[in-house]
Amino acid sequence: MPDADASAAITADAPHGATNRRDGTVTVPVIVYPPAEDPELARASTERTATRYLPESIDTDEHHLLVDAIDDFVARRAREKRHAEERELLEQTSELADVGGWELDAEREALTWTEQTYRLHGVSETFDPTLENAIEFYHPDDRDAVRADVEAALAGDPFDSTYRLFRADGEVRWVRSRGEPMYEDETIVGVRGAFQDVSQRKGREDVIRRFKRAVEAAGHAIFITEKDGTITYVNPAFEDVTGYAPREVIGETPSILKSGEMNKAYYRTLWSTVLSGEVWSEPIINERKSGEHYHASETIAPIMGEDDAVEGFVAIQTDITELIHTKERLETFEEIVLRLEDPIMLQQCDGTFEVVNDAVAEYAGISKSELVGSNEFDFMDDPTAQKIQQKKTRVVEEERAITYELSPTFPTKGQRSFVTTRYPHYNEDGEVDGTVAICRDVTDQAEREHQLRVLDRILRHNLYNKMNLILGHAELLEDRTTGQEKRSVQTIQNTGNELVDLADKERRIVDLLTDDSVPRHLGVRPILEEVVSELRGEYPDYSISVDCPEAYDVYAIPEISDAIAELLTNAIVHGGDDPDVSVNVKRDGEQVVVTVTDTGPGIPEMEQQAAQGTTDITPLFHGSGLGLQFVYHVAKRSGGSLRFESAEADGSGDTRTTEREAAGAVVALQLPTPESGRDAAASPGSSDAEVSPPDAT
Repeated sequence: MPDADASAAITADAPHGATNRRDGTVTVPVIVYPPAEDPELARASTERTATRYLPESIDTDEHHLLVDAIDDFVARRAREKRHAEERELLEQTSELADVGGWELDAEREALTWTEQTYRLHGVSETFDPTLENAIEFYHPDDRDAVRADVEAALAGDPFDSTYRLFRADGEVRWVRSRGEPMYEDETIVGVRGAFQDVSQRKGREDVIRRFKRAVEAAGHAIFITEKDGTITYVNPAFEDVTGYAPREVIGETPSILKSGEMNKAYYRTLWSTVLSGEVWSEPIINERKSGEHYHASETIAPIMGEDDAVEGFVAIQTDITELIHTKERLETFEEIVLRLEDPIMLQQCDGTFEVVNDAVAEYAGISKSELVGSNEFDFMDDPTAQKIQQKKTRVVEEERAITYELSPTFPTKGQRSFVTTRYPHYNEDGEVDGTVAICRDVTDQAEREHQLRVLDRILRHNLYNKMNLILGHAELLEDRTTGQEKRSVQTIQNTGNELVDLADKERRIVDLLTDDSVPRHLGVRPILEEVVSELRGEYPDYSISVDCPEAYDVYAIPEISDAIAELLTNAIVHGGDDPDVSVNVKRDGEQVVVTVTDTGPGIPEMEQQAAQGTTDITPLFHGSGLGLQFVYHVAKRSGGSLRFESAEADGSGDTRTTEREAAGAVVALQLPTPESGRDAAASPGSSDAEVSPPDAT
């Protein structure tokens, strides 16, 4: 090129070089070939990337350097044209596949994006991307990984990674970026890669991952099969239910679980249902690896392909063996309940009947179907029905059983007496949702007891009258006799007084067993102080020591005062000529123990057993045993017990016997504390005995 033309070409405003531009224009390479070196042309040439300065004076006669320069420009032009064509194809492919492309020139540190890459970042094509500002689009936790991937590619290692990308509008997307090294003459000159939005795929993968975790954690046996039934997957619960490990069933068919209990028709219907694309859901009896049969609720759903053809099946089994056995037991129990002659009923919190047996229907004079949804007001006198409603409310509110006696009047059976125990009923969530009542018709027994009580009062009345007459005449005879006759009269008087005392004890026991006393909070120390004070006044010559270091409280019926008085009186009267009577009170766990000790001859084994109802009463039974029976029943009604010993217990619970105490008696009255007594009364298995049980006497 002549000097003038070369200077004009170099200084022209038009861009130079063979670089393909995004607007589609292509710059033309220029070779400046002056006959001699020209510093001005050399300087101007260095300012243009596509201009080569080559003075003719340094070339050979055959112009070898000029030829090489021309060849180099031609080759570069062909290469850049090919790259432009590749980029154009990449742009078209990216648009179709929604995949962006990018290229990093390592020498110039220039980053080039395709149109789709701009779009995926949410920016216009006026944005000038660089490696650093491109990395700023990524989540802070992913930026180091992006830098590491680019550096690895520049070192020769391709990458394929997924990152979180913040678009320009703030939306977070998951993107997949792939990068491979670019080589020229075996030298890495940059990195070229693809860029794709995989948010939807990532979302699907997350759903699948969560679904798999749910299946793995499920308590139901889940397995997947091919269309022919070959098992391809089982979850961990499958082994828990069947006993088979995954390696033992993968490749097998579900027939490995056959128990022989299901007939061929069952399986024919199953297969025809699922092969038609429908869901099968029925109970089945299968066999575990151990040979044990189990009941399962099974659901089998077909897995459909894109052409709506069945490709396989997924089955879910729930082990309901215990539920089936429980149902069978309940059915047996229900059959027993329905056949019982005692009325039994389940009622909701509002009092309406939910379940009743035949006996309830018989007494009510209404069919069971009519009773369900009704209540006692529909067939019973209002006052009694109102009392029953109050009892039901109390059971629900206090969540404890109570026992009570009522005498309702029925349309067909008239007035009947019932002893009823009513319990709270709980739903599956452990919440009270009603009450269960078991009623016993005690009309005939109550009538007999009434007659016996009347007879008892008549006998006692006549006994008192006759004994008063006998004692009155004996008193007259005592003043008119001497010697042996006088002593005989005194024996008559003593025996008569003992008979009157026995009658009093019998009356107290009968009253105790037939009254409505219920346990309450009582203090032991005030009771002891009052009882001991009265006995010291009645028996001033006898020693009674009391050891009650603390103000102990108990949960007992009010008659406990009479019971303690009976124990102390018995110790004084039967303690010999010089009795030493002591009372010790201490706490033992959830009980308060009142121990009465004397130095008398002790309590005979027969009377101990008779007092506790463990032996029959014989003609040798003494009157003191009747008093001990009263104490025993007071303790029992209070939720406590009565224990007999022949030695004194020390603090460790062991017993030691001294010479003086060897012949004495130790009677321990064990009573519950207020806390343990109330807890026992409130427990589901206990009842508030508002009346004595029918067989209490």
